[in-house]
Amino acid sequence: MDNTHLSIDQAETRGFIHRDYIAHCLRWSHVAKFMGEKSRYKTADLLDIGCGRDLPLLRLLYSSKMIPDTGSYTGIDINKLEAPFNLGRYPHELVGQTDVCEWNDNGSTFAVITCFEVLEHVEPEHSFRILQRIASLLEDDGRAFFSTPCYDASVGAAGNHVNEMSFDGLHALIDAAGLEVVQVNGTFASIRDYQGQLEKDGHGPLFNRLRDYYDTNYLATIFAPLYPHLSRNAIWRVRKPQGIVGNKHELGKTIPALADAAGASHSSSDKWTDFINQLLEKQHG
Repeated sequence: MDNTHLSIDQAETRGFIHRDYIAHCLRWSHVAKFMGEKSRYKTADLLDIGCGRDLPLLRLLYSSKMIPDTGSYTGIDINKLEAPFNLGRYPHELVGQTDVCEWNDNGSTFAVITCFEVLEHVEPEHSFRILQRIASLLEDDGRAFFSTPCYDASVGAAGNHVNEMSFDGLHALIDAAGLEVVQVNGTFASIRDYQGQLEKDGHGPLFNRLRDYYDTNYLATIFAPLYPHLSRNAIWRVRKPQGIVGNKHELGKTIPALADAAGASHSSSDKWTDFINQLLEKQHG
């Protein structure tokens, strides 16, 4: 397990905000937008897995005056946690130095769960347990959001990412964990990866106009939502499959997808293929 912590200070080391942190900010604001719709923030219990020492999502919700009436915020992280600012009457719980898979939740469930930039920092078996844990903690009509890099074997993974997963590989794992994808957006993308498709879709003139002003660092985040499968990083919105109550889930339909994703090219971890094959054996058994 890697406990890398990305702060705004790290993001500014070269004198500008790197696209990694811009993408972080957009993930947080995406969730804040969701919480604001139908005033969900008033009643929703939110679990923020890998919340970070700076508690950026909580900070955004608090500064946006999204103060729950009956809802709450719970942040959990393997780093030591303490509130870095005065939260006033905001109902919250911070669980530091704890793996969510080992956390005693006391039977709690959550309407909203976030898990941003966590899965790539743990080995495949651990990432699957996190997804299963999310499924067990999510309310039947709740939504979970998580983001992680989209692994490309020809590009390689970041040095501190033990388990970057391909778009298709992660999708298969999501299904196997008992979750259903509702929506997926790219968070940042390299221009060379999507420019051909963008031209085919007729967005070339708009892209070129924006390119006249924005540098590639910022531009990487603008068109990525349109092409999640071509992006370097994606954000997934998931739920329990419709018609499934509690934790009942039939895994048989996911076997073909898992078999297709068994190849090592679907993860930067050398443990990926063995793990998927073990999962397939369990499902066949």
